[in-house]
Amino acid sequence: MTVHLEEIFNYLITIINGDFLKEVELCFRIDSEKEKKIQDKLKEFFVKKVTETDTYFFPPHKDFFANKNGKENLRIRDSNGKVKLTYKNVVYNNWEYSHSIEKTVTVNDSKELIEILKSLGFKIHITIVKEREIFENDKFKITIDKIEDLGFFAEIEWNCEENENALEECKKMAKELELEEIEDKGYLRLLEEKMDLK
Repeated sequence: MTVHLEEIFNYLITIINGDFLKEVELCFRIDSEKEKKIQDKLKEFFVKKVTETDTYFFPPHKDFFANKNGKENLRIRDSNGKVKLTYKNVVYNNWEYSHSIEKTVTVNDSKELIEILKSLGFKIHITIVKEREIFENDKFKITIDKIEDLGFFAEIEWNCEENENALEECKKMAKELELEEIEDKGYLRLLEEKMDLK
């Protein structure tokens, strides 16, 4: 029996546990002064600092580059030794970010998983390393990220049940933190552009 690569890819997605989650978040480019202001305002909500390494893969049978409808990616994230495999479909509305659909599973060994994906024909596309400072309250997960080759960013993510007003709530939180110009491209797309990829 012949198993096609697309069938393998679809199987990888279906074995990731849980339902698809709709993720709503906003990203802002910041400088060191803005970083300190956010840290001061959110100090009571500080959770932890982590180093995250995100390795993105492209399948051999499908184009993952962004188009007007969105962008897919398959990522292994190693966060201080905690490893997760995530499939994400970033949804755009005429090139403007709307939301993301995610499905994630925890895995034990990132190196072995990388070798499995390589054996199936998946190619490493980009690796992103970031130092992340995490803050959380009852509504939001807010991070300050230092990204290798890109600089400093702040992200505001809706951290409650799905809500049709989640994006507006994130914008209100951004206003409280004096964050104004939304970065409508994720770290992956920004790095792709910097590296002159498609």
